Amino acid sequence: MLSELVHGVQSGAIDPVDLVEEAVRRIDAGDGAINAVVRLDADAAREVAAGHDRSGPLAGLPFLVKDMARCAGSVTTYGSAMFVDADPDDSDDDAVARLRAAGAIVLGRTNTPAFGHAPFTANLVFGATRNPWNTDCSPGGSSGGSAAALAAGFVPIATTSDGGGSVRIPAALCGLVGLKPTTGSVGRNVLPRWIELSTQGVTASTVADVVLQAQLVAGASPGDWLSAPTAPGQFTPTRPASVRACRTFRADVDPVVEAAYEASLDAIAADGIPVERVDSPCGAQAIIDWFFISSCELAHSLAGERDRWESFDTSLQDILQFGIGVSMEDYLAATRRRHELGARIDDTLGGDSVLALPTLNVQDWGPEGPAATDAGSVTGDPSIAANTPDINLTGHPAASVPMGLGDRGVPMGLQLVAPRWSDGLALGVAEVLERSRPWPLTAPGFTPFGLG
Repeated sequence: MLSELVHGVQSGAIDPVDLVEEAVRRIDAGDGAINAVVRLDADAAREVAAGHDRSGPLAGLPFLVKDMARCAGSVTTYGSAMFVDADPDDSDDDAVARLRAAGAIVLGRTNTPAFGHAPFTANLVFGATRNPWNTDCSPGGSSGGSAAALAAGFVPIATTSDGGGSVRIPAALCGLVGLKPTTGSVGRNVLPRWIELSTQGVTASTVADVVLQAQLVAGASPGDWLSAPTAPGQFTPTRPASVRACRTFRADVDPVVEAAYEASLDAIAADGIPVERVDSPCGAQAIIDWFFISSCELAHSLAGERDRWESFDTSLQDILQFGIGVSMEDYLAATRRRHELGARIDDTLGGDSVLALPTLNVQDWGPEGPAATDAGSVTGDPSIAANTPDINLTGHPAASVPMGLGDRGVPMGLQLVAPRWSDGLALGVAEVLERSRPWPLTAPGFTPFGLG
């Protein structure tokens, strides 16, 4: 989809101003029921589009920035009233800067839970974002605003990031392809609040659009000790030697999700890729370790504002109060266990296989959360919903791709985990499923972004 739009701009058949106007029209017409876009800088975008030189691999395409990333000339609120009246940013996060350098045009901001703390997208400043597939449900979080905008066809590009599943969860719930790249692939010129867990990602309707954007935003950043030059062909879709099928990382999975998972595995096998059943490399300790590390780092990043914590969302307050109490011994023990977990996943993958499991063990949840706590035979487990945080601990690349609809018409996702620096193996399986079991490019009632 992106390549066709860019070709139209570069050939002179499409005016970037018209693309900006079309995005504004779509947002004005459709966002009232969804609340994905929290700031629209239409006049600034029109000015940039009017003087656009029509060059670059994303020439003239309007894009939205998740309200967690710095964007020069725009206020980053992080979904919190604390920053609503802050000065506009004077520089971009590197991922945003690289999209601009590729010719894309910033149009506005998308919603996020405060400081990206939740798997649903709601905050006290802008309210809740709803899923365009079913507005009684959440688009996930924390990149839910961007995913909802893409699923509604508001824009061709919207930025996403992932510290515990924030690319993959919304991609799963909105019927999109979402890639959390190998940690270090997308350099960070600004240290995130979750120091080693978080990375910018890529979300789109098609595998090809994800590949194009990933190739453009990837690259090392000065000062980021985790970042490294991307490997040659890192994002090129490549067939793996096998797919290792793991039913879930958690205690159980919803039967509807599991049936869709099995159908996806059948499609992979029918395409000639061997499917092997394996036990989970992730025990119950992994999600606990992720929570200790993430809550501790978030709390300490906001420790200077502790007198204002009572003004935060209740769910955020709970996380911060827990995190500030994590001892150095517990934090370091959890950090050390990351090495053991990474080694087990490496052993499961080998050098050329992909691990496949449901992105989520549950079907959906409400716009204001919390995430569902029941799956299969398990009830009341607040950690059961997602199979995603474990992979943030280890840094492996992971993609979520659509695998059908749940009982309420909300998409479900298949998570594909690949060896580090071999993101293309996950995308190769995604490409197989896209070809054999094609998915809609937008939610019902919406159309893919374009003119006319």
